[in-house]
Amino acid sequence: MERIQTGTLPHGFEFKKQMQKAFEMREVATAGELFDAEVEAGGVENQLAFNGALIARQLVRIGDCEGPFSLEQIRKMKPADYQALRVAQGKLNSVPAEDENEASQSGSK
Repeated sequence: MERIQTGTLPHGFEFKKQMQKAFEMREVATAGELFDAEVEAGGVENQLAFNGALIARQLVRIGDCEGPFSLEQIRKMKPADYQALRVAQGKLNSVPAEDENEASQSGSK
């Protein structure tokens, strides 16, 4: 089951001449998304661009604007909006306790 994180951008994202604030973000679905974000960012050494490229892939919608989103759109956001998305991304990237227990048990067999 895909995990979803919702939140509100402090400043918002302009779409059709209106500011959109409510967002929905999904967890990373495949390792390929990580690889693609790394390539787009020019390598993982550029963490800011890598996280931005990954956010662009994870965003489902901002208000009435449905994804996909581009790194260029993420780059145009206010820093506080980017930070709100990073917080949501961090929550999605954390492993729930039950998944962590399953992983450690399967790894010890």
